[in-house]
Amino acid sequence: MRSDTAPTLLAAWKHDRAVDQHCHPLRRWPFRLSAVELRSAFTEALDPQMAEHHVIHSAGYQAALRRVARALDCAPTEAAVLERRNAADPERHARQLLDRTPTEVMLVDRGFSSDAPFTLQEQQRATGIGQREIIRLETLAERLVKTANDPREWFAATRAALRAGIEGGAVGVKTICAYRASLELRPVDTDALGVAFSALKLRAERGHSPRLVGDSLCHALLFEAAQECQQLDVPLQVHCGFGDPDEDLAQTSPLGLRPLFIDPAYRGLRIALLHCYPYHREAAYLCSVFPGAYMDLSLTIPFAGLEGARAMRETLGLCPTSKLLYASDASRYPEVYFVAASIHREALAEGLGELVDRAILSADSAVAAGRQVLAENARRVYRLAEWTEMVPPGSSGSLA
Repeated sequence: MRSDTAPTLLAAWKHDRAVDQHCHPLRRWPFRLSAVELRSAFTEALDPQMAEHHVIHSAGYQAALRRVARALDCAPTEAAVLERRNAADPERHARQLLDRTPTEVMLVDRGFSSDAPFTLQEQQRATGIGQREIIRLETLAERLVKTANDPREWFAATRAALRAGIEGGAVGVKTICAYRASLELRPVDTDALGVAFSALKLRAERGHSPRLVGDSLCHALLFEAAQECQQLDVPLQVHCGFGDPDEDLAQTSPLGLRPLFIDPAYRGLRIALLHCYPYHREAAYLCSVFPGAYMDLSLTIPFAGLEGARAMRETLGLCPTSKLLYASDASRYPEVYFVAASIHREALAEGLGELVDRAILSADSAVAAGRQVLAENARRVYRLAEWTEMVPPGSSGSLA
């Protein structure tokens, strides 16, 4: 059922600039975009057969095509969209889409990116949108394995690098522990940690990729990073729930992060739970009982079709609006940012609008709540008001 109030809320937010609290770099243009490339940007599938044969039949992709086609004033077909966008000036095309849902700043995780991504400075110039860096923990830590003789030295080097990154202008840290281990955090056995680190270091010394995997390494690193973030007073983003098949979805509930919320050693730590679906109810519960818990729905909104809007309604049922953050989790192509941003505003308007329709919120309260979610919460959580410029002079955005 559509909310009668939703159009009023969308109109009230029309010129409000959002803070995208979690996204990835755009691909450097110019380039021609193929059908398979566009489809691949709207799925978490890794097997190319999915993009070749199945994504086009998903509700999320069909909705995205129609939305982009309306913005480009062309027929709502994949062929028409690709023809129009590939013939356009790439920067003008990007601005045409990005300006429709105004964004104040993007908080960018460079640990996942396409070939030839923009640096933060390049992306700011190309889009006119401020950029801030989020350091990807595991990517940073893997680079430091060779420099350490034991886990203690490795942790010290990683924490020093996190401090340097924050001092250099980054505003938070992100962990992808969910892709490498369970999120069911437990105290780490020191003997098991030593054995796992020795094997990791040996792999690095032999020229292989020192990919962090397993509970011992990933949990110990996460605990260290959480302490450092608490001391630095910056948020720790935690991927949970929805992601690509590289993770075991059954092991990615945010409820396993409870030690970080109840241990006094982490008191004051702000944790932003990313994606969350299908654990958005669990995430909303954590946000309702722990002061340091925040959440977004990010790629759930554009990828899950009508289910994304339902997830928004369910989240708003328990999560305080002061704890919900807007994020696109977009990467590579302007189309993805535009679709995520526009659908997110609509889902938020529908969810808050229903609360108005049911006399739970006033219209003014719903407008204010939407502004919290779109920007005000992220400005507060990431201390964005303390920064006088979006990208510090000389910043290369190369840490994460």
